[in-house]
Amino acid sequence: MKKKLLIFSLFIALVFSLIACDNTQKLYVLNVGDYIDMSIVRDFEEEYNCKVVYTELNSNEEIYQKLKNEKYDIVVISDYMIERMMIEGLIKEIDYSKLENYNYDSLFSEAKELIEHQCTPYKNYFIPYFWGTVGILYNTDCEGLEEDILENGISVLFSNNSYNKGMYNSSRDALSLALIALGYEEYININDEGKLREAMSLIQSVTYRAWGDDNLKSMVHSGMLDLALVYSGDYLDEYYQCEIDDEEINFNYYAPDITNIWVDGLAITNNARNEELAYKFIDYFQIEDIQAQNADYIGYCPLSETVFNILIDEYEYEIDRDFFVPYGPNRILYRFISNSHYNLLNDLLEESKSK
Repeated sequence: MKKKLLIFSLFIALVFSLIACDNTQKLYVLNVGDYIDMSIVRDFEEEYNCKVVYTELNSNEEIYQKLKNEKYDIVVISDYMIERMMIEGLIKEIDYSKLENYNYDSLFSEAKELIEHQCTPYKNYFIPYFWGTVGILYNTDCEGLEEDILENGISVLFSNNSYNKGMYNSSRDALSLALIALGYEEYININDEGKLREAMSLIQSVTYRAWGDDNLKSMVHSGMLDLALVYSGDYLDEYYQCEIDDEEINFNYYAPDITNIWVDGLAITNNARNEELAYKFIDYFQIEDIQAQNADYIGYCPLSETVFNILIDEYEYEIDRDFFVPYGPNRILYRFISNSHYNLLNDLLEESKSK
């Protein structure tokens, strides 16, 4: 009898335990790559007695497709995708009254200028996360390459020279930088098929040893490639990994004065299941010490000058301010122009790969 009572008591306890689990608040987050310190996410879960259902994808485009078909609360996306999702009604305007820790005044003056002048249509639909540039990662062991890049800039990547070159497998990045190499600096966001086809033809005329994404940085470091088109964050990723592994840093990063500047942000979806918890999550990541911890884990450049100073003073960062503040008068954000423009870019990139 006692044994039956014990079994029954355990059964009741299990039922109540399952009910309690079901009642736990859940927050659904979409992000790219290894782009958040999960230990901070676990701290948030503990503090707010919730569960973060975290999904990691490879690109803005994959996040877009996922959100079109499923419900999420928060997305971490880039400038042009923020604009696209705003236009299509997939994200909602930020209610700043629900963010106690977000301090716009703490941002670098250059970050404020970027947001006010280049993010104008969608500036109230995201909270800044990280920013950077698109440029060239190159191996410093390759004789004469650094001098060649400093003298000739981005054109080194778009010439049939003797270097082993890698190209980022992104239509937006590859075609935009090719336009710059052609001298169309102001045409990063051009919707001119003739000039875009010129850029496609230029890419098609060059031999690239590898088309890739996050793997390009390690290929340059290992010497499999001499140079590649990458994001500034790729350089930082590889730099800090070398420090951790006590390996030689035999690579450097070049960002031309005229290039793409990008900014990523956190946005709340229009069909959020738990909007209140979404604001708490975003606000949690605005606490300055937590921002610094997250930035240290990811290795990218925060937009907050206060957080930058924490990284310098407390984390003993030695990378200078000029690198951490990538803004420049000729550095332009990608814009979402139209679906037809987006499709044209993708079609031209595929065509450029065919010889």
